Amino acid sequence: MTRSLPIRLTALTALAFTAPQVGAADPTFEVYGQINFGLFDVDDGTESETFIADNDTSNTRIGLRYSDDLANGATIRFNFETGLGFASSSEASIEDNDLDIDLNRTDLRKLEVIYETPNFGTFYVGQGSMSADGITESDLSETSVVAYSGVDDLAAGFAFRPKDGAFSGVNVGDAFRLFDGSRRLRLRYDTPSFNGFTGSISYGEEELDQSDDREFTDIALRYSQDFGDVLVDGQLGYQWIDDDDTTDEEVLGGSIAMLHKPSGVSVALASSRLDEGDESYYYVKLGYQQDWFALGTTALSVDLFEGSDYAIDGSDSTSWALSAVQFIDAYNMELYASYRTYEFDAAGTDFEDIDVILVGARWKF
Repeated sequence: MTRSLPIRLTALTALAFTAPQVGAADPTFEVYGQINFGLFDVDDGTESETFIADNDTSNTRIGLRYSDDLANGATIRFNFETGLGFASSSEASIEDNDLDIDLNRTDLRKLEVIYETPNFGTFYVGQGSMSADGITESDLSETSVVAYSGVDDLAAGFAFRPKDGAFSGVNVGDAFRLFDGSRRLRLRYDTPSFNGFTGSISYGEEELDQSDDREFTDIALRYSQDFGDVLVDGQLGYQWIDDDDTTDEEVLGGSIAMLHKPSGVSVALASSRLDEGDESYYYVKLGYQQDWFALGTTALSVDLFEGSDYAIDGSDSTSWALSAVQFIDAYNMELYASYRTYEFDAAGTDFEDIDVILVGARWKF
């Protein structure tokens, strides 16, 4: 495989910074981030563990943003963002759930240059979101800090057990894959918005995980519109994954969310399918939000994930959750609680359910 993408990215980054740099306004520089830890209680039907972990639905991170408006009407931005290496909920298991710190290269989330033109769209160079990243995550319920279509994030490393109590070798992460896009070292282009629609295309490679030699090409279409009483957000994407070592993959996925603002009722739907296998799922979420307290919005939700043919042909994967989030606006904080259960069924084996109870808080700065 030709690994020439880093060279191309370096050249394009240099080109972006040598573009006309006479600003129309003073440049801005911002430090931002969040801390998000939860207290987890996980019961796999035989044993239970209570532990503190970084909540991997939206992990603890820190970032830097630089922005400068250019004389030609364009804006150039630089974004660096990284996780802090705390052991996450998706890495925990019955046997290992200590809150360790191990910062490594895969914690890097963004290291990118963004060139936004007034009429011709936006260009991205470097480590960051591929076009299909988040394509199945449209959600207007305000509870996504603890519950969204990536249901495995709370307990991906916990293994299902048959009734005899032995580990099966199939964990939550195997049985509830999201098939969403991700962040890569990539080139990406987004079109300008036309009546709420934005198109996107990207090509990238995995450079942070040295064992991953795959190449990724994504296309996506997004739609966002405020109709007054109703807010709509939708996404649709296709991924081509080129792998020299195994079978290439193609993934189709999408999601749509709607919020009726006067009532506070929202609904979200998501689905994805792996073309080179039979794995597929659908996800549905019903939300309700109101300003009952002066502290901030209170958001409630119930969701359901139904998947098929994960890990074992003919298997069924089911997860549902009840979740609550209380915003504390004065401190940019959310307090949350959730109960989620995971069920995995395969012919000839009766697996125990895995139950997760979670309380925690996210603070943004």
